[in-house]
Amino acid sequence: MELNETNFILKMKKRESRALEFVVDSYSNLVFKVVRSVLNTSFYSQHIEECVNEVFWSVWNNIQSFDESKGNFKYWITAVTKYKAIDFKRKLLKLNTTECIHDFTFSNEESTENIVISKENREELLMAISDMKDEDREIFIRRYFLFEEIESIAKTFHVDRNLVDKRLSRGRKFLKGKLISLKGEI
Repeated sequence: MELNETNFILKMKKRESRALEFVVDSYSNLVFKVVRSVLNTSFYSQHIEECVNEVFWSVWNNIQSFDESKGNFKYWITAVTKYKAIDFKRKLLKLNTTECIHDFTFSNEESTENIVISKENREELLMAISDMKDEDREIFIRRYFLFEEIESIAKTFHVDRNLVDKRLSRGRKFLKGKLISLKGEI
């Protein structure tokens, strides 16, 4: 007897594996769409595939609970998929949260070495900035130290925004070259 939309449920209830293959072939696109919508892009495709496998395993193990008189198989498998995906998402979030907490070491103190390196880097940067042209230096400081908007800087200097962008780009290149020559490395 050939499997089709009218007899596959009966065959699944009789535990015929061909019926499960029919369900996978017929409903995998729907199941994948539902799982992707619940798990969204924050999870890897392997998690989505694992969840889909759990859905079909659950359908196979719980087919006896499906009642054709209460509704369509498509709606039943959609509901099973949605709730399985939600449970799967909770499990992954709990697992990820637990792993992440154990990966971190919390420290309130900055090491002396980091403070010294930071101070040296700041001094080198300030020395390099002091070698810039006056107007370029002021634009650079306003943008990167005072976090002033580019449009505001352009208004202050009565120039076009594009000119400010070009000067900032030129300033970054100048500083990079200067710092490379100071350090002797990239």
